[in-house]
Amino acid sequence: MSGVRMLEMHLEVADLNRAYDFYRQLLPHEKVIRWPDGQALALVMPDGTAFGLWMQGKLGIHDGQGAAHLHYAFQIDPADYDTFRRKLLDLGVEPREYEWPSGQRSLYYFDPDGHQGEFMTCDWLGLSR
Repeated sequence: MSGVRMLEMHLEVADLNRAYDFYRQLLPHEKVIRWPDGQALALVMPDGTAFGLWMQGKLGIHDGQGAAHLHYAFQIDPADYDTFRRKLLDLGVEPREYEWPSGQRSLYYFDPDGHQGEFMTCDWLGLSR
């Protein structure tokens, strides 16, 4: 099957402004879409993927909710590894590093709401455990 990609994901946050401030500095994005009720927003990344932030308790279409505690990962170019490490340090976050058996590397971190993020230098198709 082809033509399927991740389009969006949403995190539940305690303070929308704090979460937005963190992610707007960390993630490359083309635009920000704000919900009319002021309870959610999404950073639209260069590939068109929406990374959403929803206030705790916000319900979406058909009562959908943002994730309360989530692990997520972004694929990055190995050449950008140090750039993202520096961004995390500049935000006051101490990243934890991991080297995969394949030699690829990951930076793990926790955001202000306790979600665990990761910047990974490869994708799952090229990864061997």
